[in-house]
Amino acid sequence: MSRVIYACDVGSVRAGTFAWARVTPDGCDPTASASIDDLVTCLLADVSSSMSIALGFESPLFMPVPAGSAGLNRGRQGEGNRSMFAPAGASVTTLGVHEAAWILRAIGDRALGVLTYTLDWNTWPPVGDTRSLLVWEAFVSGAAHSPSHERDATSAAVFFRDNEDNLDAVNAVTADRPLCLVHAAALWASWAADFDRLRQGCLVLMPGQAYDGSIDLA
Repeated sequence: MSRVIYACDVGSVRAGTFAWARVTPDGCDPTASASIDDLVTCLLADVSSSMSIALGFESPLFMPVPAGSAGLNRGRQGEGNRSMFAPAGASVTTLGVHEAAWILRAIGDRALGVLTYTLDWNTWPPVGDTRSLLVWEAFVSGAAHSPSHERDATSAAVFFRDNEDNLDAVNAVTADRPLCLVHAAALWASWAADFDRLRQGCLVLMPGQAYDGSIDLA
């Protein structure tokens, strides 16, 4: 099944800190851009080309909701010193849900009913006639972080591509009693009608190094 992988470096569209990258399994040079409108155009072109799409966002997409108050404001397992509840994490979480909802709605008119929305990374790569929209989380920090937002997005997308047959083993972040923020965005954008997935997490990929190859600017 034909497929393509996207990752978005979540940031301010107005300030120019948002970027996205697109990679394909064939190893061609990644494509990247700072335009969220170009992202929607490319996503819709891939929908028209009968592609399955893995769409990642570099922002926390789910949070833990503890049983007791003593566990409040504690980060997810695997985040290390980059807790989603730190000021930077809380800010990018808000931007990520905001932008994910907008993107999902922007492609919805042409992609709803064509792609099957999922958070289940064990169904990727799709098989048979299924065409999927897999939503996932990128976590780019440490040695993988670079000064370029396009390169950060590319690092995440390339890491997904290089591990797409082994995603369960490289899933890096988990949470007890998760509240899935990106599924709330999918509900709002009419991609889903069920509430059960509000209690699920999603795939989180944490590349170990920055991508240092060529990038074609869209």
